[in-house]
Amino acid sequence: MKVLFVGLQQGRSFNEYLALKKIYKNVDLMDPYKSLPFPNISSKIFYHISPKLLEPIINKYFILKIKDKSYDLIYVRSGEFIGQKLISILKKYTKKIVIYCADNPFVARDKKRWHLLMAALKYYDLVVFQQFLRIKQAKKNNLKNIIFVYPSYTQKVHCPPKIGLKEKKKLQNDIIFIGTWFPSKGKFFKKLYDKGLKFKIYGPNWNKDKFFNQMKNRITLGHVYRKLYSKLIYCSKIAIGLTTKENMDDITDRTVEIPAIGTLLCTNKTKTHQKLLIENKEAIFFKDAEECFQKCQKLLKNEKLIKKIALNGHLKITQNLKLSTNEKIKKIVSKVFREK
Repeated sequence: MKVLFVGLQQGRSFNEYLALKKIYKNVDLMDPYKSLPFPNISSKIFYHISPKLLEPIINKYFILKIKDKSYDLIYVRSGEFIGQKLISILKKYTKKIVIYCADNPFVARDKKRWHLLMAALKYYDLVVFQQFLRIKQAKKNNLKNIIFVYPSYTQKVHCPPKIGLKEKKKLQNDIIFIGTWFPSKGKFFKKLYDKGLKFKIYGPNWNKDKFFNQMKNRITLGHVYRKLYSKLIYCSKIAIGLTTKENMDDITDRTVEIPAIGTLLCTNKTKTHQKLLIENKEAIFFKDAEECFQKCQKLLKNEKLIKKIALNGHLKITQNLKLSTNEKIKKIVSKVFREK
């Protein structure tokens, strides 16, 4: 099978490309961000004014890249670049075209980002969401070619890492959170901070929080990638996972990645989380910051219980449910080629 992967050449997107390449071998990669001239200026136009202004440039880039080629499958991870006109063109070069949509195009959180995508969604052979709530939103937008899959972990990345005692001591924390700042997350951690809970935050944009100066000794700014991401989580007793209210999330990638790495997951109590993991046996759930504080305080006094729950969660994700990216890719490809 010959596949064209359309997605960012880093992070979870790149992990999916590597999984596709491992399974199907003959996989081309196209990073659509490279279609933007003067990236800093173009990104501001794309997100804050309208991606339609850049649509002719993006379309030309794609056409030049795929002319004289043909594919069995085009797998899209960055669908914000593909509008109705371009997807009609791409369908001439492939038997099937599928989009894996990890974000939420149905809300206004990302400003103008999804304008091209929303016009193109109904033309995909399959639209894949990793949020169960997205299925309801998609149906309200009259989409029928949709499926839900759980988020996945990458076996060589999200696993217990090989790490020396010196490095482990340097990276260890009682409680860790890795993720991008949003106002709801800032409020959540300010409440934990005021209660005296010891935690460490790693991620971008936390300097935008109005309480950043007060909490900055607990925050390391910037993205955390691949091996360091897994090492930081592994070296912590508890890893907090927060769903993003602004994005109407009911599950996140970290819901699967944290247990796969081997650390205890402490996250929001949602129906999807409760369906995936058994509360107090495979993960810890909380309704609000107060309950999170109480449960973390209690757990930190019982490291044996922390390790037991972490192991149960690890076995559930990696051996029972087998939620690896490779397995997810196989499921998606199998589904799209079964569709008439």
